[in-house]
Amino acid sequence: MKVDLLRCPACGATCHEGARVGEPYQCPSCGSTLVLTDLESGDQIMCRECGAVNAAGNRVCKSCGAALKTICPFCLSEAGADAIHCPTCGANLQQARRRKQAWLEQKRRFDQERLGATKQAEAASEKARLGRLLEDLDEPDKHPVAIYCLHRMGERAVEPLVAALKDEDPDARFGAAKALGLIGDKRAIPGLVTALADPEPAVRYWAVDALGKLNAEAVAESIGALLADKHEGVRERAEQVLRGMDSAQARELLKRRRRWPL
Repeated sequence: MKVDLLRCPACGATCHEGARVGEPYQCPSCGSTLVLTDLESGDQIMCRECGAVNAAGNRVCKSCGAALKTICPFCLSEAGADAIHCPTCGANLQQARRRKQAWLEQKRRFDQERLGATKQAEAASEKARLGRLLEDLDEPDKHPVAIYCLHRMGERAVEPLVAALKDEDPDARFGAAKALGLIGDKRAIPGLVTALADPEPAVRYWAVDALGKLNAEAVAESIGALLADKHEGVRERAEQVLRGMDSAQARELLKRRRRWPL
């Protein structure tokens, strides 16, 4: 813990290294008069001599051996770390520490609750955004932006995109296949293999293209079936994907390929 990592509460400027704990000084940025009086957490206390952080139960610094001091929150006078009352104003320092500990615990709970609520809100927002992007796959003119955004979402979009491979709209199906190829997550392979039998040529094309990007050699046989596809573009893409596979099965499929007439 370093003083130069602290910031002025008035303007946010970093405190300069010359600041001494318990002594007033002026912020070099805004000129506010500050006193570093409370550099303790619920279970730590800073040595005023060397800056080492000690457990709250310590009476002397583990680093330099100096007696640890605390500052009275009421009159800002120094007192020993084990003092019961402030030697200047008589305030009960142990009660003040207990109140501080209770406040810190309440703050931790609040921070956890706030973090949980923030995560829930972010998850809900992302779910809504994902839903809008999937809807945009129904319109080919919206594909470039939707696919780009789905690609950026990465693995979080894989399962919804695999489900979209069964959408009633063929535009959504081939858009989903194209996005899955860009994401490159192997969990999509079973759904893409099923899409190789889709009635729409565009869906079959982008499904085999995605499997090529995934280097799915284990499903070479399924890809090989498209060497006899009725659509020339699909046949050619299937052949290109198999040629890109360094496997004996892919080479054998290419040797046995047969083309159907258009």
